[in-house]
Amino acid sequence: MDIKHIYWFAYFDNSEPSIRYRAVYPLAALKKSHGINYTIIYPGYSPRNVLRFLRVYVILLFAGKENKRVIFQKIHTRRLYAFFLKLLLFFCSDITIYDTDDADYLRFPVDTIYYFQKRCAGCMVGSHALRAHALQYNPNVALLTSPVIDHQRIKSKRNDLFTIGWIGYYNAHRENLHSIFFPALAAIDFDIKLVLLGVTRDEHRAEINAFFSANKYIRIEMPRDIDWENENEVYDHIKEFDLGVAPLIDNEFNRAKSAFKLKQCLSCAVPVLASPVGENNYFLQDGINGYFCNNINDYKNRIHEVKSLSEQDYRALSSQALKSADSFSMQKYCHDLISLTSVPANELAGAIHYI
Repeated sequence: MDIKHIYWFAYFDNSEPSIRYRAVYPLAALKKSHGINYTIIYPGYSPRNVLRFLRVYVILLFAGKENKRVIFQKIHTRRLYAFFLKLLLFFCSDITIYDTDDADYLRFPVDTIYYFQKRCAGCMVGSHALRAHALQYNPNVALLTSPVIDHQRIKSKRNDLFTIGWIGYYNAHRENLHSIFFPALAAIDFDIKLVLLGVTRDEHRAEINAFFSANKYIRIEMPRDIDWENENEVYDHIKEFDLGVAPLIDNEFNRAKSAFKLKQCLSCAVPVLASPVGENNYFLQDGINGYFCNNINDYKNRIHEVKSLSEQDYRALSSQALKSADSFSMQKYCHDLISLTSVPANELAGAIHYI
C-alpha cells in the first residue's frame, strides 16, 4: 500500500512531548525522506483548529481513502472532538490506527479509549505492557517505541564535580524520587552535584532543598525557565550529566511507560542507573550502559561505583550508552511507522520488528 498522506489527530498541542516525538518530528522526517505528506489536527475551538478539522473531515469522507492513513493519538475525552472522530471512524475504520504511549486507562474514563481500540484497524503502542493490555481489545497491536531526535549533543568528558541528573515533571514523579533515589543520594559522603530538570514550583524547590539540607556534600541545581520545546537546549543540559537516573516504583502505570528519560540520557552518551521496571528492562543493559538498582542501597552503591571508575572504564560505559541509542532512534521509528502504515490493515500485527 503506497501511503501518500498521513492524517494525525492529536490529543493536545505541541507542548506535550508525546505529540512532538511520536508525531511532529517523525512526520516531518518522513516527508523529507519519503515524500509522504501529513496533516496534524489539534483539538480546540480556535478558528484555525476548527477549519483544519473540517477540511480534513471532508477530505476523508468524500475524497476517498486510497493512499491515506489516519492515526488517533491518545484521545480519551467525551467531548465534541472525540464525538466527531467516532463518526469519522464509522467510515474510515479500515485505515485508522489508535496510538498511545501511556496507561491512560488508569487515569481517565475508559469508554472512549476502548471504543477506539476496539474499532480501529489496529493500535500502535509505546511499551510491551501497553501492547499486552491493548491486545485484549484488538488483535492487531504493534509496538513502536518512542524515539529521541537526532540532536548531536554528546557527552565529551566527566565533570570535575561528579554530576547526577534527572529529567521529568517532578510533580508526577515525586513519589519515585522520594521513595527510591533521594534517600540514597542523601547518604552520599563525597562532593556531588544534583541537577533536576523539571522542578517548576517554588514549593517543590523548597521541599527538595529541605530534604538534602543535612547533607553538606550535595549541591543542587534546578534550572528555571527551560524552553521544553527547544529540544537542543534540553539535550545541552542532559549531556552535562555524568550519570542519569530513572527511578520507578513497580506499578502498572510505570510498567507501561516508554523509558523516555532513560533514552534521553543514553542518547547523550550518559550512563544511567534505573529501576528494573517496564521498558527500562529493554533499553538498559546492566553493566554495559548503566546499572539496574532495585532499592535504596543499590542506588547508593552504584553511585559510588560509577564515581570511582577509571577514566577508561567510564568512557567504555559512556560509549555503550551512546551505541544503545540505535534501538530507539528517529530513523528506526520512521522505518517502523512506514512499515506499519504501508501494509493492509489485516497485517498490522506482524508489520514491524518488535524490540
